[in-house]
Amino acid sequence: MKKQTELFGEKPEQAFVRVEVSIPAARAALSAFAVNRMAALETLTQHLRSSVSSAINDLLNAEMTLFLGQPEQRENKRNGVRQREYYLKGVGSLRIELPRDRNGAFESVVVPAHEQIDPRTKQDLALLHMGGLSNRMLAMISERLLGIEVSHTTVSQSLGQMKVEAPKWLTRPLEAKYWALYIDGTNFKVQRRGSTEREPSLCVLGVDETHHRSVLAVEPGTRDNVDAWRAVFRELKRRGLDESAVRIGIMDGLPGLENLFREEFSRSVTARCWLHATRNALAKSPARYRDAFKQMTAKVMYASSEDAARKAFAALETAFGNDAQRAVACLKKDLDPLLVHYRFDERFWRALKTTNAIERLNKEFKRRTKSMETVGESTLQVILAFTALRLEAGWRMHAIDSPALDNLPLSPTRQLGEGNAVEHAARKLEDPIH
Repeated sequence: MKKQTELFGEKPEQAFVRVEVSIPAARAALSAFAVNRMAALETLTQHLRSSVSSAINDLLNAEMTLFLGQPEQRENKRNGVRQREYYLKGVGSLRIELPRDRNGAFESVVVPAHEQIDPRTKQDLALLHMGGLSNRMLAMISERLLGIEVSHTTVSQSLGQMKVEAPKWLTRPLEAKYWALYIDGTNFKVQRRGSTEREPSLCVLGVDETHHRSVLAVEPGTRDNVDAWRAVFRELKRRGLDESAVRIGIMDGLPGLENLFREEFSRSVTARCWLHATRNALAKSPARYRDAFKQMTAKVMYASSEDAARKAFAALETAFGNDAQRAVACLKKDLDPLLVHYRFDERFWRALKTTNAIERLNKEFKRRTKSMETVGESTLQVILAFTALRLEAGWRMHAIDSPALDNLPLSPTRQLGEGNAVEHAARKLEDPIH
């Protein structure tokens, strides 16, 4: 009795790779696994590689036969083979024999002449590179992981597998309906030609009908002003963003941005980011009152209702009105948009208080570019797309109203003893996964 596995063919005679295991061989293999599983796995791997190598060599020979059978190759003949190592994803390093012809005209479509690694593995290398591993580190560990040494050049070229798709994703059609938009300008440190400079980018995150976040736009090299934001909003709508579905925009205090947002999304309200507002107010507070001011600000931010929040702010104003007038005024002028989240279901309050998810995008981008010597325009798009996709994978684990996030520090009384109450809470709000 034999167990037969076939690949690339429905019938036995059509199979490209066929593996047969006899009962006696199976008994021997099971005994080997029982004695030393690691050694048995290595033996099994070697047998599989040998079978796949033979199958590929047979295919290459058939490819050469068909090539020489063409009328224009009538005078051409075989000219031996060239042995080489080739890495096939899921199998490992293989020893193959690439046929040659006398005229040097044969070009294999199975294993191209200068290809050392399966292109799918190149995509994996690109992902590891985007994940923060440097070219040098990937080259060092490739022999251990792949069984074949990968050069610095191969790792760099692996990014080319993604450069075509990344711009497409960053400008993809927006089919879902997004009811909340997070809006913020940020600065990415980008290395170009040996120098590192901050480059501004405009970022938009959306919350869809399933209450999950998604990166909708990252516009690098764009100034953070109203005219630039107008262009971003209109591009989003051109890509399919349903403006009638947008109910709220959470943003910082850029002059004119709130009015512009309400013009572009007429059914929406605007909210200020508590993190930005608190930082601005604390910067205007005398140092001796800063901790106490921060604690009372947290009571406003985490109040159980809008009425309670306004009462907490009145208490703050009474306590600091004479000693921290500029700080109090800074919060007071933004108080209404800071409390807009109370108009929505309570389960969304936590998520609608800050744009700090964009800060996470900035942090991830910095981490991924730290190991790179230079970042050109096309590579920048790849990194932005990869970073956004990676964050979305985390955000997809929990909706913004998920009960799994209920352990976040929402009570102001729990914040009174923490020196960085608001900043800590805001970080928790945007990125509970990390």
